[in-house]
Amino acid sequence: MALESSKWVMFIVCWLFKNVSCNSVAQKIYVELNNTVPCVRLLNATHQIGCQSSISGDTGVIHVLESEADLEWPLSKGPNPPYMVLLESSLFTKSIMMKIKNASSRVAGVVVVPKTSPPEFSPHTTCPNENTGVYTETYDHHLAHCNTTVWNPRGNGLSYEEFDFPVFSLKEDNETEAIKQCYFDHNRVVNGSGLQYPLCAMQLLSHMYAVTDTATCMRRRSIDFSTSPVMVCNPLGDYNVCAFIRPYNSTAFGHKENESVVVAAARLDSRAFFLQDSTGAEGSVSGFVTLLAAAQALREATQEAPPTRNILFAFFHGEVFDYIGSSRMVYDMKNNKFVIDLDNVHSILEIGQVAVRSGTNLFLHSDPVSRRNNTVHDEVTNLVKNLQSSTAGLNFSFVETGFSQPLPPSSFQRFLRARAIPGIFLADHQTAFNNRYYESFYDNAAHLNLTYPSNLSPEEQLEFVTDTAKSLTEVATAVARALFKQAGGNNSLVNNINADPKTVTQMLYGFLVRSNNSWFQALMAPELKDVLHVLLFLGSGHGPTQQHPEGVFLRTHSSTPGQGSVPCLRPGGLRFQRIFHVDRIAVDVHQSTNFPSSQPGPGDADLRRGSGRVVNIATGDILCQYQGRCPLQRRQGTQQRRILIASY
Repeated sequence: MALESSKWVMFIVCWLFKNVSCNSVAQKIYVELNNTVPCVRLLNATHQIGCQSSISGDTGVIHVLESEADLEWPLSKGPNPPYMVLLESSLFTKSIMMKIKNASSRVAGVVVVPKTSPPEFSPHTTCPNENTGVYTETYDHHLAHCNTTVWNPRGNGLSYEEFDFPVFSLKEDNETEAIKQCYFDHNRVVNGSGLQYPLCAMQLLSHMYAVTDTATCMRRRSIDFSTSPVMVCNPLGDYNVCAFIRPYNSTAFGHKENESVVVAAARLDSRAFFLQDSTGAEGSVSGFVTLLAAAQALREATQEAPPTRNILFAFFHGEVFDYIGSSRMVYDMKNNKFVIDLDNVHSILEIGQVAVRSGTNLFLHSDPVSRRNNTVHDEVTNLVKNLQSSTAGLNFSFVETGFSQPLPPSSFQRFLRARAIPGIFLADHQTAFNNRYYESFYDNAAHLNLTYPSNLSPEEQLEFVTDTAKSLTEVATAVARALFKQAGGNNSLVNNINADPKTVTQMLYGFLVRSNNSWFQALMAPELKDVLHVLLFLGSGHGPTQQHPEGVFLRTHSSTPGQGSVPCLRPGGLRFQRIFHVDRIAVDVHQSTNFPSSQPGPGDADLRRGSGRVVNIATGDILCQYQGRCPLQRRQGTQQRRILIASY
């Protein structure tokens, strides 16, 4: 027994010595990079897009790209492939990335340093969500596929390319400098030649388990017999948020007799090439902050003299992926799974991108096809009048666009697919987007010119009312007044409705600059305050939730506890729920797992996943799990980024 014990002691000592020794060597060789964001893989019914590494990671000799001409070394001349290409934002273009892609046998990966914003950059398509909006070959083929208006002319489609190597974004200047210094010391090309030994290399690991398409991924997931099954992919799903000024019974779904509801909507999500690195400042935050401020501004007026029509504030999540959130709400309304149905919807006002004005005008977009119906046209005209008259005393005007132009990409389009509903989409652009960074990581606080005096502390910055906050406060004031009029409110109270600039500036600061602040902490439920330490921002990532649940999800509370909670969608399991409060508006949040079809044109059926099945929501028929489109994000393995100096 003593002999056996001594053997175990010797084994443990040797094992400990071995690990200490290895750790010591590793620390001398490797420099870990911790503040990075990977490009990940997404799947649809037919394709895969995004990036991934090999299962054990990819290693390559570092080459810093200083100009496009420097590509010749890693792509053809360099004697030590594969190379790990490091480039700054000015060189992160589609043309360069496609050249690297076409020579991927010599490239192990790409590292992007988004240090400064280029003049323009949008990795999205030129016609966002073109196959899942209202304009089809049957609705009006002349307006389909952005034939008359290209909404995002700067779009290069980079987010929809597939790269079979890892691509990471560096967020820390010190880490960037460490990589560059290692390159200059060991790898730099001088007079057409580089050093042979030792060389500085980088290793990237962002392996994704799913391949091919959604059908393949879901089928493989369903037949995994492993005792420790691997979650190869996750469906995209998240939370819509909705709130009525006059609560309904949350258990009574379907049509409400003698009820008319004005819907005020905005989108919550954004995306970028690096999926978890999009703040969506102009793309989404400007719109939902404006609508939240309008909701707060309406509180006193609607309590003092409730309007004849109800107002539903709807915040949709997943809109960047074929209108996931609004599609689900429309589906629920059509199938008596929501507290009202489509026949209860009187009109819709949606707030889009409203923070980047080229002048003193904001623009009112409407659907020219539904306006061919006289009843719809008359109600749209009335909504336009209510909006335009609401800017009295403010420093901007609402201008209606022409009838020949279709609606911009908007959640409103999903409602029009179901029924001709009067509505307006409010935006800062008349034709093409003013947003130079649509769906990119450059659409951030700097893009909205959120600047603060250098001598202010974080708490003082939280209270500092920026010019952007002042501008959005005026827009929120006009929106609140117009909604009150549209709902049949007392005109004598309209001029008393004003948004609070302090609330607007606090929201902008919290969502775009520093989420872990005293105001957000005061609003968060006690058990969720720790979330702020790891929280990015709403829209910061922040399309629908995948492996890592991100974003801020909004919940407000009824003035009468226990009453008035209204389910937007049926609940689902999400690891974390971020809570934010708006005074006295009844609301509840539930998870959306709606997945639009990938097939364009008439009859394209939306799909949703529920109870382990895929259901055609147009017919209710249960489909096989691997039919139709359910956009999925490939589940990420362990992410590692490190540089090493070795004989390579």
